[in-house]
Amino acid sequence: MKLFRELFEGTDNRCPQCGMKNCPHPLGKCKCKPLPGYPKKVDEDLSPEQKRVGQLGPYEKVGPKGAVGKLVGGESFINTSIQAVAENKSAILRGILKEGSSLPGAMGGIKIMTPAEFVANQGDGEPGEEVDEATKLPASTRELKGQELTDYLDRIRGSADISKKTGQVKVDKKGKEKYVSGKTKQDKFRMPYIHRASVMGFYSPDGKKYNIDALKAAMTQRPTKLLKQNEKMKHSNGELEQFFNIGFAALVGSAVDENTNEIIIVNTCPGAGSCKIDCFAMKGGKIQYEGPWLSDSRILTYLLNDPEGFKAQINDEIKQEALEGKEGNYGVSIRWHDAGDFFSPEYLDLAFSIARDNPTVKFYAYTKVAAAVLGTKPANFMINWSEGASTGQEKQIKAQDPNLDTTKNSRIVPEKLFYDLLKKDAKGNLDKEGTNAKGAGGRWVTRDAAATSELKQRLAKAYGLSVNSILNYDEYMAKRNSIPKGMKYNVIVAPGEGDISANDAGVLSTLLLKH
Repeated sequence: MKLFRELFEGTDNRCPQCGMKNCPHPLGKCKCKPLPGYPKKVDEDLSPEQKRVGQLGPYEKVGPKGAVGKLVGGESFINTSIQAVAENKSAILRGILKEGSSLPGAMGGIKIMTPAEFVANQGDGEPGEEVDEATKLPASTRELKGQELTDYLDRIRGSADISKKTGQVKVDKKGKEKYVSGKTKQDKFRMPYIHRASVMGFYSPDGKKYNIDALKAAMTQRPTKLLKQNEKMKHSNGELEQFFNIGFAALVGSAVDENTNEIIIVNTCPGAGSCKIDCFAMKGGKIQYEGPWLSDSRILTYLLNDPEGFKAQINDEIKQEALEGKEGNYGVSIRWHDAGDFFSPEYLDLAFSIARDNPTVKFYAYTKVAAAVLGTKPANFMINWSEGASTGQEKQIKAQDPNLDTTKNSRIVPEKLFYDLLKKDAKGNLDKEGTNAKGAGGRWVTRDAAATSELKQRLAKAYGLSVNSILNYDEYMAKRNSIPKGMKYNVIVAPGEGDISANDAGVLSTLLLKH
C-alpha cells in the first residue's frame, strides 16, 4: 500500500491535503488542519482521469477506460482506491505498470490485496512518526471535533430497530429498545471506541445536540488508580505472584488535548498489522460494558498531558504493592498494556524508567513495535514480540532473527490447529475445567493425553519447533522453577490460563490458543 501512497503523495508519505504523515483519512477525504503549503495543487498536466483519482466517493471507482462509476455492494473506500489504481492502468500508470512487469523498486510488482492483507500492511511508518504532537508526551494524534464528531456520535447512537410487522420499536428480553448501529466497518480501525450508553447519556433528544463539554469533562477526570488487578494471585511450586496491568484502548484511543480542549484520536498501536482483524482487546468486557472506554480515555488523557504526574502516581502505586508483597511474602508482576502499545519513543522511555525505579518488581509487555524488542531494556522488563504486526515492523525483527530462534515471542494459534482436540460435552460445546456454578469462567483443556500429544506435533510442524520443547500449561507450571539456565521452552496457553510464561526468560514462545 505504501507504493500506492508514494505514487500519489511523494516518497515522504505525506497527505497531499494536510501535509501530515500517517494521515488517518482516505485520499480526498482529509479533515485535518493543513500544514503551511498544503493542500498541494493538482498538477495541471495531469489528465482529468488522473485528477479524479484520490477524490473518489465511498462507492465509486475508476473503470478500465478512466470512467468514474458507482460500485455495486458495500465495498469500502480503501479497497476501491486500490482498484482505481489497478483498473486505470492506461490513464494513470501508462508506461509504469504493465502486465507481467513490476513497479521500479518494488519486489514482485504491485499486488492487489484482500482486505485482510491491506490491514496487515497498514502502520508501516516508524513508531515515532507523527501526525501532530500538541500533547506533552508525543503521540500520533488528530483532532475529532465539529461535524465529524457529531456524525460519529450519531453513528454510534444508531436508529430505532422498527418491526416490519407492527411498525413498533423492537425490544429485547429485558424490555430495552433495540437499535440498528450506524457505525461503518472502517470505524473499527479509524475511530476510537465509545460505548453507546455513554453517547446516549450526553445526547439531548429535544435539542438534537450532544453535550460535548460534559463529555470532555468526563474524559479529563484523573483516574484514582492506574494499576488494575487482572488475575487472582498465582501459585507456582509454593511461590506466590500477584499480577497487575496498565493500559488503554487498542488500535485507536480517545483523549482530550488539554492545551486546546479538543478531543483527539490517538494511534495507540502504531505497529499493528493483521492483528487488527481479531484484536482480543476489542472484544469482551472492553466493549460489552460502559466503564472501560471512559477509564481508558482518562488514563490516556492523563498520560499525554501530564506524563510527570502519571509517572509519579503509578510509581507510588507500584511501591505500595511491592511493600505489601514483601510483607505478604509474594512477588509483584506488572503487565504493561492489557491493550495498546508503545506509541512513541518517549512513551517507551517513560515505561522503562518506571521499571528502573522499581527494581524488585517484574514488568513485561507484548508489543508489535520493533524498537521495543531490539533496543536496550531494563533487566526487570521482559519484552515479548507479538506476531501479527505491520509488514514494516515484521521486517525489522526478521532481519535480526528470521525464524524467531532467539527473540522471546508470542503467537496466536489458529483454531484449525487445535479446536478439534478440545474437550467437549455431549452437545459439542466446550467442556471447560474450573467453571463456576453458573458455568462461567474456567479454562479450555484438551480431551485427553493423546490429544495433547497431537497438538504438540501440529504446533511443532507449524512453527518449526522441537516437539520436546513444547509444554502445556500444567507441565510448564510444574517445572518452571527448575528449568536449567539457557534452556528455552515453548508453552501452550489456553483461554482461562495464566500469563506467567510471558514474564519468564525460560520461555521462548508463548503459544496462545485463539479465542
